[in-house]
Amino acid sequence: MRGDTFKILQGVLKARGMTYADLAERMDVSEPTVKRIFAGHDCKLSRLLEICEILEVPLADVLHRAERTAEETSLFPVATEARLAADPSLFYLFILLREPIPQQEIERRFALSSEDMFRLGRALEALGLAEVHPGNRIRITWTAPVRFRPDGPLIPLLKEINTRFLGQVIEARGSNQGAFFTLSRRMLPDTGAFILREIESLKETIAELARQDQMVSRDEDLTTFKLTGAFAPVSFPDILTIESKP
Repeated sequence: MRGDTFKILQGVLKARGMTYADLAERMDVSEPTVKRIFAGHDCKLSRLLEICEILEVPLADVLHRAERTAEETSLFPVATEARLAADPSLFYLFILLREPIPQQEIERRFALSSEDMFRLGRALEALGLAEVHPGNRIRITWTAPVRFRPDGPLIPLLKEINTRFLGQVIEARGSNQGAFFTLSRRMLPDTGAFILREIESLKETIAELARQDQMVSRDEDLTTFKLTGAFAPVSFPDILTIESKP
């Protein structure tokens, strides 16, 4: 169930002047059980219907409102970005675990020892991005979509990741799993501004379609797709080089 659904229910709970304890009493369960439901964004449909009935709000209205809730992005603290930039392996592990790539697969692919995972996991935990559980099992706790500072310390790593991604797509062009294209056209500035708005709309559409898939599918049935693009005024003399031969 989308986290937005439970955020909306939390708002209804507050509007009704009720606490988790009040809801737990009405549901005949413990308060920790209710807290787990809201923290984990997960429960049986029957439970969800029961919560809505107690709060006197139709489930259909809650779900409809959740569909209209934009996915919020959040910034890492500057110190967190700096720490991740100083240790690229830490940043890459965070990305892989959020995919989610199974931890055992990460360990096998990169030949990481249990000591390596413990060290990296503790470092992510110190940054408030993860928790390390028994057996060095790392659970990511920062699950919100991340927005990076355009002038932040992680920009060099992000440039490297996206450059590698573009290289993979270019090399695999012609396959039915991806597409690479590039074009440049002369146009008026207001036309460029219109295209930028269309690109933002496309980003929102992709995010919403992905959220819908995640609501109805298992993690193992999902495939990660990535979109990398750039649209801006360009000065070719600043990005091209012509060498003079003696």
